[in-house]
Amino acid sequence: MKKGLLISFVAFVFAIVFAVIYFISTVNDLTDMKNLAKKYEADIQTELQSRFDKVPNLAEIVKSADEHEENIINAITAARKQYNKALSAKDTEGMLEADEALNIVIKDIEENYPKITTVDLYKGFMDEYSGIEAAVTIARKNYNEVVMEYNNMIEHIPTMFIAKAMGLEHIPEFKASEEANHSVEIDMTTN
Repeated sequence: MKKGLLISFVAFVFAIVFAVIYFISTVNDLTDMKNLAKKYEADIQTELQSRFDKVPNLAEIVKSADEHEENIINAITAARKQYNKALSAKDTEGMLEADEALNIVIKDIEENYPKITTVDLYKGFMDEYSGIEAAVTIARKNYNEVVMEYNNMIEHIPTMFIAKAMGLEHIPEFKASEEANHSVEIDMTTN
């Protein structure tokens, strides 16, 4: 009988130790998941702030280059019109003035702007914008994945009893705002 009592006592102690270890492990897992969800939520905010900071600046850089190149094209067009008008009027002095105006624009381009860059800037803007949006999307997906795992943990038996004892509640998944259901407009006009 003593041997049976000893075996029962040892089994009881192992059961208590196992229950304590399980409880501690579950509390730690739930805490880790909750904190990971908070971290991923913060990652979303970081990416949104990055987008808010970068996109207007990138757009302004492209618009500025676009405006500058538009001014160059307008100056060339005006000089050509002036030249053609003088040519049709057989106004040699007017043709020389228009030619000089065109040469000044071309010289300015050669010296200061050897390459027209707006197309490259637009492409760079689109690449950067795509990268920013991809980062936001990844952050949102990571958040939703960890939230789903956390919510599953607090709803499964027996973890749900520990979660209730800890006061843990369901965390909502990321959902887009009503405004996000509409297309985004980016104004790239220079006027």
